Amino acid sequence: MNFIFKLSFKNIFRNHRRTFLTSLGITVAVAATIFGKSFIDGEYIPIIQNISDMETGHIKIVKREYKNKERMMPVNYTIDYIDLENKMKDLKDVKLIRPRIKFGTLIAKGDQEVDGVIGFSVLPEREQDFLLLKGKDLKRGEIIVSKKFAQKMGIGKGDTLILITQTIYGYLNGISLIVSDFYETDIDYIASNIVFLNLRDAQNLLSMDSTKACELLIYCKDLNSSLKVSGKIKKILPDDYFLSNWQEGESILSLLKVSFSVMTLVFLVMFFLASIAIINTMVMSLYERKKEIGMMKALGLKSGKIFLIFFLETTIIGFIGTFLGIIFGVTITYIFSKVGFDYSNALKNIQIPIKPIIYPVLSITNIILGFALGIVTSSLSSLFLLKRVKVVNPVEILRE
Repeated sequence: MNFIFKLSFKNIFRNHRRTFLTSLGITVAVAATIFGKSFIDGEYIPIIQNISDMETGHIKIVKREYKNKERMMPVNYTIDYIDLENKMKDLKDVKLIRPRIKFGTLIAKGDQEVDGVIGFSVLPEREQDFLLLKGKDLKRGEIIVSKKFAQKMGIGKGDTLILITQTIYGYLNGISLIVSDFYETDIDYIASNIVFLNLRDAQNLLSMDSTKACELLIYCKDLNSSLKVSGKIKKILPDDYFLSNWQEGESILSLLKVSFSVMTLVFLVMFFLASIAIINTMVMSLYERKKEIGMMKALGLKSGKIFLIFFLETTIIGFIGTFLGIIFGVTITYIFSKVGFDYSNALKNIQIPIKPIIYPVLSITNIILGFALGIVTSSLSSLFLLKRVKVVNPVEILRE
C-alpha cells in the first residue's frame, strides 16, 4: 500500500503540465461555486430580512377592512393586540410578537414642513433585532429619523419636531417629539419617508386605546413552521381579523421565495456543469495514459492496484485544486463582501426595501459545498477509468 501511495504521488509531479491544468480546472470550479452561492445569499437574505422586518413578519394579522385599504394606512381599523397575545401565549413556536401602527403625517420644524411622511410606531423593547433600530433606545417623547432626512431638514439631536395627523375620529391632532437618534439605510424611499416613534406616543397622537394597534407581526422560532402556527392562530382569531402568511398568497416575500428558488435551481445547474467539467478534465487526462496502464500490467500489477493508483492520484490532485479553490473563492468573496456590487442606478425606481449594494455572504455551508464539489467529483472521475484498466491488453501496448 505504501508503494502504491508513493507511485501515485510521484505520478502527480512527473507531468507538471497535466497536473497544473487539471488542478486549475478544479480550482476555478470550486472558487466559482463558493462565490456564486455567496452572491445569491448576499442578494436575497438581506431583502427577505428587510421585508420581514418592515412589512410581513412570518405571520401578519390585521382587520379585514384594513387589509383592503392597507396602502392608505387607515388608523381607524384596529386590533386588540393585548387580547391576541394572551390567546397565543401557549403557542411554543411563537418567538416574537410586534404590534405596529403606521400612519401618514406632516412633520414641522419651525417654519419648515414636510408632508407625506410615514410615522412608523413600534414597541422598542421588541425591536432589538430590527436592523434600522438596532442599538437604539426609542423612549416615549422621542423620534428617530434617517440621516438623509435630518440633512434635508437641518435636524440635529435634541431638536423638536411636531407631527400633525388625523386621529381615528377624523380630527387633527399634533405631538411634539425630540430627535434622539438617526438611523442609516441605503434604501432611498425608506430614508426619505419613514420616521420611527414609540407605539405609546402614536396611540396618544391618534386617540387610540393603549391595547390597540393596526398590525401585528408574528415571528416563529423556525421560519418554515409558520404555516403550522398560522393554522393554530386562525382557530382563535375573531371573524373580522385577517391573517396572512409570508409563504402564501402574492406577497413580496412569497414572490421572493419563488425567485430565490429559481436562482438556487440555476446555481445547481451551474454546480452540475462545473462537476461535469471537472470529471471531463480528469477523465481525458486519465484516458491519455493507456500506455502507462499497459506497462503497469506488464510489470505484474493487477487491475485493482492500478485503479487504486489512479484513484489516489486523482484524489490528491482534487484535494490540491479544491484547497486552492477554497482559498481563492473565500478571498474573492471576502473582498466583495466589503466592497459590494453597486446597483444604485438600476434600483433607484424600485419601491421595495432592496439595498442598492449587494454584499456576498460568506458562510461555512458555501465553503463545504465548494469542498464537496472538488473532492467528490475528482474522486468519482477515476471510476470512469475502472473499465478501461480492465480491458487494456499489455501485450498490445508492448508491441506498439
